[in-house]
Amino acid sequence: MKLRSVCLALPLALLLASAHADDVPKPSWQQRRAEFAAILDGVHQGDAAARKRLDEVLSGLEARQMQRTPMENMEIMGVYYLPREGLEKALPRIVAHATLGWYDTLRFSSAPGRSEIFYVMFQLPFLLATPDASGKAIDFFNAHPQETEELVTQGIAMARQFRTQVAYDRHWPGAFGANELVCAQGGPCEAAKSLPESQWEDAWQQAEQLVRKCYRGHESQASD
Repeated sequence: MKLRSVCLALPLALLLASAHADDVPKPSWQQRRAEFAAILDGVHQGDAAARKRLDEVLSGLEARQMQRTPMENMEIMGVYYLPREGLEKALPRIVAHATLGWYDTLRFSSAPGRSEIFYVMFQLPFLLATPDASGKAIDFFNAHPQETEELVTQGIAMARQFRTQVAYDRHWPGAFGANELVCAQGGPCEAAKSLPESQWEDAWQQAEQLVRKCYRGHESQASD
């Protein structure tokens, strides 16, 4: 039996369950996600204006990498960078966004929100890239565990550089997922809580550890 990554073996249906209801005001980052989805739809239909807007989004990402939330950046990595650059070049940036995203999640989410973000964020670029991108990534991790570890280490180092310099709303996890939608509608839910700042360093270490666990080959997993 082929050993699969703990984070890259989840059904696409789970990724589609995070949409907000139309009657609930969306935070700015969710509005940008909706706008990005509309841009992609226009590009697929051959709309020149949508193609120009996509180029603007990509140029903005290159100039200001941390202006968008990690969830947004993981989507962009999946629809553009991963299929065009390939796994080896894209993986460090994917890892960087995953690390920052999980760090935010540990600090500013509810327990149900953390579960949903886990099911979505780590594999999102691979499911959006191509139908077989997840399988190819797992094959690469298994065949090249040492190279995978090196690429992941590069990505974590990149995340460390941006750890205190991001410009996006770091509380975005508190508005992501079905539980948070219920909260926004005034229903029974588990409210998002902020982790005390004294525990942020532990949260960062946990984020690094989970990312290393998600993106690695079978030899590393077998050594646990």
